[in-house]
Order: sequence, then structure tokens, then C-alpha cells
Amino acid sequence: MRRVEPLPAAFARFAEMGGVLNFAVFEEAQGTEEETLSVIPAVLDPGRSFDARRLAELGRRRIGEAAFFGDWYDFASGMLLRDGDVVLNDGTQLHRPRLADLAGREIRSASAALPQTGAGGNFAYAFSWTPYGLSGGPLEIQAIFEQIRDFILPHDEDSQIFDWSDARLTEVSDYFDDGAEWWGVFLFSIYAPALRRLILIAGSTTD
Repeated sequence: MRRVEPLPAAFARFAEMGGVLNFAVFEEAQGTEEETLSVIPAVLDPGRSFDARRLAELGRRRIGEAAFFGDWYDFASGMLLRDGDVVLNDGTQLHRPRLADLAGREIRSASAALPQTGAGGNFAYAFSWTPYGLSGGPLEIQAIFEQIRDFILPHDEDSQIFDWSDARLTEVSDYFDDGAEWWGVFLFSIYAPALRRLILIAGSTTD
């Protein structure tokens, strides 16, 4: 198994914008649970603890793309959403607007229920919503999201998405301590058998 570095430019731009998700990509992979467990430390911040046995006990579950992207994504159009209610400066009230539709519009107030910590899925939320926000505008965020989405889940590949997210991930690694406070904890593995490619995604942050 060989780690792919560097990743496409969209991943570096996402990090520059303040994205908090970590990605690691491996080629010549078999996609087994044992193999995945062996490389998960690569997607955690350096120096973090990791208990592979405890993660194996918590287990993983296979999910579809709709569950993976979650409530902050319009599956039909492929667009990121700003979940909840938004009031613009001109008084216009919007419910679950598409993020791109907010470009150039000033928001007076917004409210949304955040996903339950460790409940799983909701990659689109973890990608687009952080305590301090992403520095790019809505159109750039959407564009970078599409580039990363199409890399991790190519349209013409049958990819297997596994969700390891769990509120008890703090027992696996101290990397997840911050996110467990309120923002959330996320851990996914995606395996494309035809490409023999394994992708790991982890997220955990706080204000």
C-alpha cells in the first residue's frame, strides 16, 4: 500500500480556507478493516494517541452517499446547503438555502440545529461549517467542495463508504476530544475496489 502525496490542489486550498477535515489517500489497497485500522493514524494530527483495538470494538458501518453527505447537501443538484433558517439584511427569510445562492448577499441572522455528535454521516456539514467559517466566498467553497467530492467519490466508480463516527471516539484518540465538546467528530473510510484506492477522512474541532 502506498500513500498518495501530494493530493490535488483543491485539498491544499481547502486547508488554506480554514477547512478542518484531514484527508489521507492510499493506492494498492485491499480495503479490509484490518488494513484500514493500520493506517487511520495517518489522518489524525501528528502526536495524537490511537487505540486500534478500541476502534475495532466500536466498529464501522457501511452507508450510502445520501447518508454520507447528510442534511447540509442537496443530493439532487449536488449543492451545499446552509441548513436551518437565514434572514438577509433586506429582511428576506430563507429556509435551508443553497450556499451558492448566498453569494453577494449579507446575512442578518441565521440559526441551525447542528448534527448530533457522533451520529454519523454529514460530511457536507463538516466540510462547509466550522466555528470560524471558511475564508472563501460561497461560490469558491462550492467549487472546492465539488472538486474534492468528485475525487473521493468518482462518478464512474462503485465506492464503499464506511462510517466509523461515534460519540465514544474520544476513547480511541485524543484527536477527537475537541469535536466531542459540540462541533462533532467524524471518521470515514472510502474504498474504491476497481482503483484499489483507500481514502480516510477525519474531523474534530472546537472554538
